[in-house]
Amino acid sequence: MLGELTSLEDMLRAHGRERPDAPMANYDGAMVTYGQMDERSNRIANALLAEGVGRDCRIALIDKNGLPLFETLFGARKAGAVQIAVNWRLSAEEMAYVLADSEARLAFVSSEFLPGLKKECAARGISPRFIVLDGDDADYRDWYRRFDHGDPGERSEPDDVALQLYTSGTTGRPKGAMLMNRSIFAFFDAAGDIFGRDPCFRHLNCLPLFHVGGINWSLQAMAYGSEIIGFRDFDPHRIIRAIPELGATHLMTVPAVIQILLETPQVRETDFSSLQGICYGGSIIPVHVLEDAIQTFGCGLYGMYGSTELSFGNTLLGPEDHDAVNKPHLLTSCGRPFPGTEVRIIDPASLADVAEGDAGEIWIRSPQRAKAYWKQPEASAETFLADGWYRSGDIGRMVDGYLYISDRLNDMIISGGENVYPAEVERVVNTHPDVLEAAAFAIPHPKWGEAVACAIRPRPGCETDEKALIAYSRERLAHYKCPAKIVFMDDFPRTASGKVQRNVLKAPFW
Repeated sequence: MLGELTSLEDMLRAHGRERPDAPMANYDGAMVTYGQMDERSNRIANALLAEGVGRDCRIALIDKNGLPLFETLFGARKAGAVQIAVNWRLSAEEMAYVLADSEARLAFVSSEFLPGLKKECAARGISPRFIVLDGDDADYRDWYRRFDHGDPGERSEPDDVALQLYTSGTTGRPKGAMLMNRSIFAFFDAAGDIFGRDPCFRHLNCLPLFHVGGINWSLQAMAYGSEIIGFRDFDPHRIIRAIPELGATHLMTVPAVIQILLETPQVRETDFSSLQGICYGGSIIPVHVLEDAIQTFGCGLYGMYGSTELSFGNTLLGPEDHDAVNKPHLLTSCGRPFPGTEVRIIDPASLADVAEGDAGEIWIRSPQRAKAYWKQPEASAETFLADGWYRSGDIGRMVDGYLYISDRLNDMIISGGENVYPAEVERVVNTHPDVLEAAAFAIPHPKWGEAVACAIRPRPGCETDEKALIAYSRERLAHYKCPAKIVFMDDFPRTASGKVQRNVLKAPFW
């Protein structure tokens, strides 16, 4: 347990006082201890207060993974402000939208994103104060080092907003989900129960820190005094080497990254004996990838399902359920709800509970739930219901206490009045020996309204054609569920969490 600690800033203060020399984070070989982070964040907090950035103000950071994200996050909390880590994969126009929407007073920006961002901010008529993190014009270190290292003493309450994370989304503009201290610490407790609370753990994070999985996984490790390892840029070779070289005990990632690691030749020659667990989430993972991962990494796999609005994971498929021999049916499951978390499957039309095994919208009630969306009362009221339930917008079903995800509600294909869930098609097509990954989506049809199309990533060296894959599907699926068109691709457009952007795949056909 975390004892009396109820806020991110007090969590760092406690470790900085009690374990100042313990390693906290190592990004690209740049390591910081808990004591050093405590001191740096004090200086940043004092610098922010001098800039007029205090309680409930928003600041932004636009940079790839690295120590500045944690320095400014904790510095903001010690000043009473809230940091927003902006998705640097967005276009400059989209980044400027987030800055405008969040009303960020100050933005820490990497030099590679600054020119386009300045132009778009000027076009929007906004002018946040920019502090450059790197390059010839870097002023970040000089900006905060001239301030006192004394703690300004700001403290927040359990229901105060500690993080504002913008949803990656597959459609529409991102929304700022406001996560309270209480929400985040509820996830810390759940993660501690699952993975343990050993300060000797070394967690390797393979997710961007603007993503709820990347940041909250990192923060839960820090909550228990563990060390976080990461890299500025994604490089599968470096990740594979780092596991034995740095003694990584846990890996946080998404299915797409697991697949990339397994496709890297050196993975077959690497010693993964230090690994105690791999946690994955963010999208559905093909069964053949899971089976290969279990065999290759030789450690426990932990599948999680959740969302930004729920502070990351809320259900767990533990190592005991990753059993391809005795429990193969569970490999397509997201596991069972965390203790204290409730899940309902609801008919989105009638808002009534469906029968067990039937598909419907997933509703979740959890202590990890966000407060609301930033300045979007209508969207908040639609999503965060007054009785504590969160409407996920995901389609799934419950069987024997296990949750199975089908799709996003908006991704459902309606062909001739029949509902077709893309994941149902993908699971069949993925079993073809020449298919590495499949993504089903809707295309227009003159008679049935919509028909099924399927994008395919072929296995290297394999040759197949559209007719063969359609025939293969027709042997295993109802006719209306079978792809009418196959599109071959090298890779799929994805969100930051690795989810396939079906709206991008289908756009050329509409």
